[in-house]
Amino acid sequence: MYNGLLHLHNFLRWIIIILLLLNIVSALSGKKNLKQSLWLLIASHITLLVGLYQYFAGMMGFRLIQTLGMGEVMKNSASRFWAVEHISGMILAIALITIAHISLKKQSSPKKSGVLFLIALIIILAIVPWPFREGIARPWFPGMH
Repeated sequence: MYNGLLHLHNFLRWIIIILLLLNIVSALSGKKNLKQSLWLLIASHITLLVGLYQYFAGMMGFRLIQTLGMGEVMKNSASRFWAVEHISGMILAIALITIAHISLKKQSSPKKSGVLFLIALIIILAIVPWPFREGIARPWFPGMH
C-alpha cells in the first residue's frame, strides 16, 4: 500500500503543477476560474493527506527524527530534506494555494490570487525531489526508475 501511495503522491505533483500553471495564466490575465481553482485545491489537499500518511508511516519522515534525533537529522542533507524541508515547504505551498482560492472567491480582481499561485509554484518546484537532485531523487513519472 505504501508504494502505491508513493506513486500516487508522485503522480499528483504533475496534476498540481499543470493546474497551478493554468490558474496562474487565468488569474494574471484577469479571469476568475473558480472551477479550475477548486480542482487545484482538491488535488493539493489530497496530495497533502497522502504525504502526511507517508511522513508518519514511512521511514523517511518522522521516523528519522525518532530514530536519529533532530540534531543528527539536521546534520545530514538528505535526512533533513525528508524530515523537515519537504513537508514544511509543501505545507506552505498548499496553504498559499488555499489562501489564493479563497481570495479568488471573495475578490473582484484575481491578480492577487495569481501572485499567490505563482509563489506556491516556485516553492513546489524548489522543494520537489526531482530526479537530478542527488540523494533525494524521485523519478519523473511514477513507477519509472
